[in-house]
Amino acid sequence: MKHLILLSLIYCLLPSKLLSSNFSKPDATLKVQSQSEIQITQILNKAEGLRDSSYNESIKVGKQALVLALETNNSNILASAYKSLGGTYLLQGIFDSSEYYYREAIAQYKIVGDSLNIGKITGNIGILYRRTRKFNEALKQYYEALNIYKAVDYKDGTASVYLNIGGLHQTLGDFDRALDFYKYAQQIYEKLGNRKKLINIFINMGSLYSELKNPDQALSYRLRALDLNEETGNTQLKSTILLNIGESYFATNQPVKALGYLDQCEKLRIQLNDHWGMSKVFILKALAYEKINKNIKAEAYFKKSIQACIENQLFDDLKESYFFYSQFLEKRNHPKEAINYLKKYHFINDSLIAVFQNKAVKELTAKYESEQKEKELELLTQKSQIQNLEIGKKNSWIIILIIAMILGAVAIMVSLRINRLRADHKILNLRQKVLLTQMNPHFLFNSLTAIQSFILDKKNEEANNYLSRLASLVRGILENSREEFVPLRTELNTLKDYIGLQKLRFENEINYSFEIDQNIDQDQVLVPPMLAQPFVENALIHGMLRNNPHAKIQVKVSLSKNMDSVQFQIKDNGIGINEAKKSRTNTNHKSIATSIALDRVKIYNFKSAKKMNFGISDLKNNDPNQSGTQITYSIPLHICES
Repeated sequence: MKHLILLSLIYCLLPSKLLSSNFSKPDATLKVQSQSEIQITQILNKAEGLRDSSYNESIKVGKQALVLALETNNSNILASAYKSLGGTYLLQGIFDSSEYYYREAIAQYKIVGDSLNIGKITGNIGILYRRTRKFNEALKQYYEALNIYKAVDYKDGTASVYLNIGGLHQTLGDFDRALDFYKYAQQIYEKLGNRKKLINIFINMGSLYSELKNPDQALSYRLRALDLNEETGNTQLKSTILLNIGESYFATNQPVKALGYLDQCEKLRIQLNDHWGMSKVFILKALAYEKINKNIKAEAYFKKSIQACIENQLFDDLKESYFFYSQFLEKRNHPKEAINYLKKYHFINDSLIAVFQNKAVKELTAKYESEQKEKELELLTQKSQIQNLEIGKKNSWIIILIIAMILGAVAIMVSLRINRLRADHKILNLRQKVLLTQMNPHFLFNSLTAIQSFILDKKNEEANNYLSRLASLVRGILENSREEFVPLRTELNTLKDYIGLQKLRFENEINYSFEIDQNIDQDQVLVPPMLAQPFVENALIHGMLRNNPHAKIQVKVSLSKNMDSVQFQIKDNGIGINEAKKSRTNTNHKSIATSIALDRVKIYNFKSAKKMNFGISDLKNNDPNQSGTQITYSIPLHICES
């Protein structure tokens, strides 16, 4: 029963939080000024309405609105389109896409100074973090949203944040504090007469009492929630309530009644295309059928639950499915299979911890943290030196009045020294930015999730292979970031490792090729480290290669005609730089990684007599039948001294 209560909390509590944070409706305050903007608002209303029937259709229509919004100069319209897509992706459980669109919406609302909508989205990002078990980050987002709401005296939003904070405390097992926050929210909603939001209060109270092993009280709140929801007609919310009621009837030993509500829930979630929530229904139906001795149906639903969890990578749910199926098999006198699934339960329970406790990952993490501390110390030292030199320069102007010729020369030397230190300081800062850009948390998380999937499938050789490649890439970036030049072979190997790991994030195959001039000694020729990577990253992300079934990246390295420089050419068959600019909010915006790379080129040219040359072109400019972007740059030839 302990596991069933936990299952109820995971299955029933989280969805209710999603609906308590004012999901993205087209803003009522929009000042529509044109027929185009009226059309966009109508499309967004349609996208929101489709959430009750199909998330996929809602997203499709929402993206149509976004395409039209990008053609306007109205930040309110564009923010509403981003916000709508972020909300739909969050309901569907596609969290990386949800956060991306929410962040874009916040950027637009900041332009127009819309604090209220910034608060709403901030609260929804808190929900996103909570569902991905980043509880500290979720709580920070909630309190940030709470401060915004109080500043603008938005009581409905204040109540919604109280509701979410209560849910977070309930997840962490602090039931007294959870109950206090629920009551704060309930008082506000009752004063406002907001019956729809009271539904969420009742859902959460039901889940809390379920966890406190008071199923009768839990059922009472859940039935009240269902009655109120019949007045509002929210299909997605109704599916959550039906699941909760089914769990309560099962807990009160009424499996037949439980199955009636669970059947209704399953039909609604199929209608909504709610892949994230189906496993929850299957496991409860399996337990209910087992209770009434319909073991064939019970086993079928156990297997459907396990399959749904594996397909959607719901490891918490998969753990519970393995546990209950193991008990089912033990009761059916299948001890060998029961032990096998019990082992799987314990294995998945420990697997994520085991991945992060891996010795290689721990060593890399320690080294990365050490590098960060060293660089911070170097930056502080450089700042101190610059400040001291600037003070000396100011004082020297007083003495120049007496000894103009001598101190004039000194002033020039000091000025040159300051410029040199500033350049060195900027290089160190750029190196740190490059390091942070390459090792961003999303990239590490996606890579480790892929490794974990291989482990769960017992593909130990593949898991070890990818973990080794990840370790090699991290170690290469950490080591090379301290060097001004590295051998060409090292640069190319690091680039190959990066592309290979990034391919884990895409469903379609990304083909890539390297063409190296045979006259180049890859171990003797030196190049700046990680200079090519940002342009490959742009091809993968901004070039939309993830949606291109024939995606291809070509890297060509050759010597110039006069043999005094190494020439790089990076070509992709993505949408091209012109189309990529159109898809961004601001056409003058550049990616952080590209800006850092171009700054590195400028600093190199400032310090060196031999200059780097850089160029970027859209392939469609030369041939309308082609698409993609070509990056070319040359590096003065440097040879490693033996």
